[in-house]
Amino acid sequence: MIWFIATYLFLVKDAFAGVSKLNSLEHRDSFPEIILDSIYLKSNLKYDIYLAPLSEIPLFNPIDGFLIQTNIGARIKLNNPVSLSFRPRYAFHRKYFYGDADFSFFLHKKEKSSTLFIMSGGNFLNQVNEPFRKNEQTISILNVLKENNPLLFIERKFLKLHVKQYFLKNISLTLSSEFAHRSYLNNYPFKYFNFLPNKPIGNYDLRDKSFLHTLQFSYSPLFTISYKKGVKGFLKSESDFDFVQLEISHAIKLNKMARVDFSLLSGRFLTQNFIHFNDFYHFPTGRTLKSSHPIISTFRLLDYYNFSTNNYFHRIHFQAQAQNLLFSRLPFLKKGKNLENIFVNVAITDRLKPFFEVGYALDHVFKKFRLEIVTGRLDGKWLGPRIILGPVSL
Repeated sequence: MIWFIATYLFLVKDAFAGVSKLNSLEHRDSFPEIILDSIYLKSNLKYDIYLAPLSEIPLFNPIDGFLIQTNIGARIKLNNPVSLSFRPRYAFHRKYFYGDADFSFFLHKKEKSSTLFIMSGGNFLNQVNEPFRKNEQTISILNVLKENNPLLFIERKFLKLHVKQYFLKNISLTLSSEFAHRSYLNNYPFKYFNFLPNKPIGNYDLRDKSFLHTLQFSYSPLFTISYKKGVKGFLKSESDFDFVQLEISHAIKLNKMARVDFSLLSGRFLTQNFIHFNDFYHFPTGRTLKSSHPIISTFRLLDYYNFSTNNYFHRIHFQAQAQNLLFSRLPFLKKGKNLENIFVNVAITDRLKPFFEVGYALDHVFKKFRLEIVTGRLDGKWLGPRIILGPVSL
């Protein structure tokens, strides 16, 4: 039903006056805008209203059962713009209502310097692998087909304050504080579905209270360094750790149809007095490429929580992209100006032997898609090959 509605909206999208697609600066779904997945109503007055995403309004989740959710927001066009958003979610089987909200505004906004303030809070169902969340609509299909939920979910009651200072065009300093009460939820006992137990790897309790401070300095797009601290005692917070992470990335354009992308990420927990499983470092991975994380730095064959660590990690991502490399030389592909990719991803932690995967991808299949074949090696065993259809990479 949802695909019928989405297809209809795609066909009639030109009939909407003043409607365009929503562009998010912070979290952008990597899947291309194949359908009218977001409605953004531009007003001649001092505000814009958006509704997004349409494809996730009806959902099914092994924890909540059938549910509906959406994200409603508005941007007020003042000298210092103000944004408001509300994300309601209702689970029919559990008869439970979730909701969270964001309020953001610029304390001042100038060409060379500006300060953004964000306050958010509420009660919502979150994936433990945040911020590398997977698209729930896609995961729901896998849940039903295999009667297994690969993701861990927590009910998160939180309040977060976030301040970001911009210097020039590509330098920023971010400070955030968050208090959260997080509770693990097991699968709902359905009458017609018998989902396998949804438990974490190892004996971890997924109920905790945490008070976290984060400081981040970024020189985009070259490097980002961040420091996170768990503070014990505030409102019975249990978190007590220090974590530092460095990310170095670079893209080299050789010409209009060739480029090389590289990124290196390393992180370590400096102190480990108490680190909850929710605060372990979780890798961006999954069975599909539809996510809120860039494809170039996402693992394809790594399981969700096998590599999660409370010690240290290293990640290496490399992709070379060019035209007329191999298969794109074929006559029936050459007309489509398809781009070919060779990519390598490496993960290193204290938990398992180093994992690596290598793949070949063809971008712009039917203009919007990316077709991949990928294989990997973990603990001396080869994984795959697996064929994946996803969004274009760049």
